[in-house]
Amino acid sequence: MNYRDFFPGLFLLVLSACASVLAFQLGLGSVHKPGSGLIPFGTTILLALMSAGLIVKSLVEPGKSQKRRIFEGVRWKTLIVVLSGLAGYGLVLNWLGFGLSTFILMTLLLGVSGRQKWWLMFVTSALIVFCAYLVFVVWLECQLPRGWLGI
Repeated sequence: MNYRDFFPGLFLLVLSACASVLAFQLGLGSVHKPGSGLIPFGTTILLALMSAGLIVKSLVEPGKSQKRRIFEGVRWKTLIVVLSGLAGYGLVLNWLGFGLSTFILMTLLLGVSGRQKWWLMFVTSALIVFCAYLVFVVWLECQLPRGWLGI
C-alpha cells in the first residue's frame, strides 16, 4: 500500500462526504431553477471521485512508496513570490483598479513561471487583461474597481 497517496485520499473522501451532506441540506433545486447547494454539491462529488481514484491508485501500486522528504523539490523563492503577488493583488485591487493590478499580477506570474521574452510577457498579460475585461465588464456587466487612475 502506498501510504503517501492512501491517507490523503481517504481524508479528502471523508471531507467531500461531509461537505456534500451540507450542500445537499442547502437544497439542490431543479435543472431550471437551481438551488444554492447545487454547485457545492457537484464540486464535492468531483472531489469524492478524484479521492476515490487516488485511493484505488495507492492500492494498485503498492511498491511505489518511497522514503522522500515532504517538501523535496519545492522552489521556495517562486512559491513565496507567487503567494506574495496574490496577496498583494488583493490589497491593491481597489487602489490601482482591475486593469492595472491584473496586468502587474499576470506579468509577475508569467515572469516566475518560466523563461520567456520580456515583450511576450507584457503582450500576454495585456491580452489576459483585455479578455478578462471583455468577459466580466462587457459580457457579464460586472462592476470592477477602476482605481485612482480611472482605468
